[in-house]
Amino acid sequence: MDQDPMWFFDDVPPEYRAFQKETQAVAREYLDLRQLLKAAQESLNATPEDAYYQAKVRYLQKRIKGLETKAPWLTTEQLKEFALWGVPH
Repeated sequence: MDQDPMWFFDDVPPEYRAFQKETQAVAREYLDLRQLLKAAQESLNATPEDAYYQAKVRYLQKRIKGLETKAPWLTTEQLKEFALWGVPH
């Protein structure tokens, strides 16, 4: 049994590469939406009566919630790699 914690990166399985390729776009979109939401919330805090920022915050929150539902691994504290492939045996 290999005790090296970097065992996973020595020989990257094709399934992992495929998973990374598929999830990278979703993770990037999630990060972008969260950054946009933070900026919109700051603008809304500065001008709470602004209907544009109220709508923008609601829209971004809805998009983020949709991504979190579609890809629950975005919000878990566990690494997605661990959840899918587990620990080495």
